[in-house]
Amino acid sequence: MRSHWQEPFLWIHAAGILAFPLWVGLTLIGLATGDPLLPVGVEQAWVAVVGIAPVFAMQWRKPFDIFSLLVASVPPEELTPDQRRILAAFLSPEHKILTLLAAILMLEIGERLYDFAPLFAPLTPGNGTRLAGLAVAAFGFWGANLFLQIPLAAIRVLLLSEPELAQLDPIPADEIESRFSVVGDRHIPLLQRLLRHLSEGDLKKPGDKVKGSQGNEVAGDPRPESQKRDPSAEVALPAPETPLDPT
Repeated sequence: MRSHWQEPFLWIHAAGILAFPLWVGLTLIGLATGDPLLPVGVEQAWVAVVGIAPVFAMQWRKPFDIFSLLVASVPPEELTPDQRRILAAFLSPEHKILTLLAAILMLEIGERLYDFAPLFAPLTPGNGTRLAGLAVAAFGFWGANLFLQIPLAAIRVLLLSEPELAQLDPIPADEIESRFSVVGDRHIPLLQRLLRHLSEGDLKKPGDKVKGSQGNEVAGDPRPESQKRDPSAEVALPAPETPLDPT
């Protein structure tokens, strides 16, 4: 098995292709909402530009950093050389060719979606306006492009052989944020949150009961041992003398 096949982030993003049909369905529902308001070509152009252009520009200029998710992101300094070689594969000319081919494919798909949209009219809200429908369609088409471009790029890297990947120079850690599109929280990764939650759950609370020397449950003292006092060692202090009345 190829070593980079053990990288879970690659498989997570490759599996994103499964969400592609859902976004296409949302696009169809948006196109089926309301009666046509503008010429067909204008509506198609609107949906295509809003849906394709942002994702295409991102993947062409600053590819998506696969080691970042919406809820977590691996800091650049913690990436291994092999992981930074994987990132280098997203800057290759082959990646740009795949990005261009995927955009052309989505243009063709967008034109076909407009023809099939009337079949989804029963799923649309009865009082939906055409402008709202076009906004939903553009958003859905944007999601469809996103969940096609990134998974295809991840699948291409998975198909690379180990010698091909080994020939790539690792991306310097200090250049990752300037050359890649990064999302997610780099300061508190998801794994750290999970481990912190588990460790906090294992700590005893001040009111927890502990076993005594005879097996009986007694209330636990949350104070450290250095601050605990032995009651038998305490001695009563004499009461302060009452001062004499000067009168």
